[in-house]
Amino acid sequence: MIEKEITINANGNNLTGTICLPNEEGRFPIVLMIHGSGPLDRDENMPVQKLNVYNTIAHSLAKQGVASLRYDKRGCGKSTGDYYSAGIFDVVDDAVSWFDFATTYEHFDANKIFLLGHSEGCIIAPQVNIQRKTVAGHILLCPFVDNIESILIKQATQIEKEFEELTGFGGFIRKLLGRMMGANVQSQKKLLDKLKSSNKDTMRVMLQKIPAKSLRELISLDPPTIFKQVTSPMLLIGGEKDLQCDPADVHTIAELVNVPVEKHVIKNLTHVLRFDEGKPSMLETTKLLNKPIEAIVLDTIENWLKTKVL
Repeated sequence: MIEKEITINANGNNLTGTICLPNEEGRFPIVLMIHGSGPLDRDENMPVQKLNVYNTIAHSLAKQGVASLRYDKRGCGKSTGDYYSAGIFDVVDDAVSWFDFATTYEHFDANKIFLLGHSEGCIIAPQVNIQRKTVAGHILLCPFVDNIESILIKQATQIEKEFEELTGFGGFIRKLLGRMMGANVQSQKKLLDKLKSSNKDTMRVMLQKIPAKSLRELISLDPPTIFKQVTSPMLLIGGEKDLQCDPADVHTIAELVNVPVEKHVIKNLTHVLRFDEGKPSMLETTKLLNKPIEAIVLDTIENWLKTKVL
């Protein structure tokens, strides 16, 4: 495998990423990877959370003769710009810029550019396809079709429930911290109301800076309408124990789109693409990150790509 760092100018920012190529010579099918939510670098990592999703997938693909391109979000890693003031449509524009670059790169097959999204990336990839009809296919990990406001309320409900179930002195301290941080449904609803009544790019909530413009634009999206406009085949992979994106949405999306779909809801798989054999918990997610991505996710991606390009 060969890795090369590349920087492009996109929408006034210098965006940096990594090209991962098989060892052989030639032009290769390529997977462009689009992040989930948060200030993530090219591997879907940030200082407080190391997912190591896209580097793992990239290295796995290279062994199968498939190239990949992953990049730091604007304002993250080595990319310039401001993550917090960027809207979701800015994020889409950045992904389109990377797609356009991929069509010109000497070692990529411009007719075989696939988009891979994880979580929020699953609603960005289809918007790239709407603008660029030559997308060869989508690989969507933990996709969703529910509106963002509903998802955020469901997530807050889950977190509030988990805090209330904590016991002992340690549980008391965590509950107290949770209340101080506004980890409950009522606080989430207040935040959403505040967001929708504001026109600011960024806001501060409990001393935490949040990307207000991006959240407002996400709330404005109509996922079913977006998915109905997709023009290329899709691989949908959901996790049975995903508490952030409802795995049932895999089946809903498959019914909405007018393209060939292969769908999987993998037993015990969580939002971070690791197995949880016990009761799933959003509060305990970081413990799962000590394990690598589950091999079944990598195998499912590779097997689907073989039917398309190999």
